[in-house]
Amino acid sequence: MSRQFTAGTRLRGVDTLGGDPPVLFVNGGLSTQRQWKRVITRLDGRYRTVTYDARGRGSSGTSTDHSLRGAVDDVDRVVEATALGQPILVGWSHGATIALCYAAEYPERVSGLVLIDGVHPVSVLDDMGRERVRRQCRGRGRSSRLPSVLAPGVRLGSQDRAELVIETDEVNGDLGIGWEALRCPTVLVVPASDTAGAAAVDAVASDDSVTFLVTTTTDRARILTEDPDVVAAAIEEVRRRRMPDPDFLAPTAPLKLASPSRSS
Repeated sequence: MSRQFTAGTRLRGVDTLGGDPPVLFVNGGLSTQRQWKRVITRLDGRYRTVTYDARGRGSSGTSTDHSLRGAVDDVDRVVEATALGQPILVGWSHGATIALCYAAEYPERVSGLVLIDGVHPVSVLDDMGRERVRRQCRGRGRSSRLPSVLAPGVRLGSQDRAELVIETDEVNGDLGIGWEALRCPTVLVVPASDTAGAAAVDAVASDDSVTFLVTTTTDRARILTEDPDVVAAAIEEVRRRRMPDPDFLAPTAPLKLASPSRSS
């Protein structure tokens, strides 16, 4: 059984009733909530699952603000609109960055994290790299190497797509403080080819909070379609380790997200 819901003035999502704990899915930057279908099927009703479309994607309304600050605030809007309590957050790519930023800012509202690909505490774009991203977005075609799959229903202009990639890279470079502060059980799902990214996380993360699961596919864009069982196993692992812990509920220093939320 499921119901559709509205959060804020623009966000639309689906709340599927199930067991405890609730799981909230945060999409990749250029995708919609449909990306989670195979993962949710693997969970077989054992959890209450909530998905939603970000601003300018899928069934949600458009916006002039596609910043990470706005995206983190939107997670909170969804949590409040659905009365989720302390969900497990599951984020892919850009969504993994959003989930980690939310957990660092609101540790008392998250019981666990599953972070799929990306969200490494490393910035890889210099000035030339940022300009290359902008050129690729302006002339998007088969040669584009953006890190997310452009799904039907994504209504972001070329400038918005470019700035989403650039800001995510910049924020990732400052995520060391977020990884160090984590106290909730966290599983990082990494492609088999991404040993460097896993090593970067391992160097800063709390030893007793973060574990790793490796996918069989080396194509990061196909993790959710080709390895949904690995993602489902990561959720099960977080659920197994999830327990009340006053230490991880203590407030931490919020990450600095430069772009303000200009609209809901």
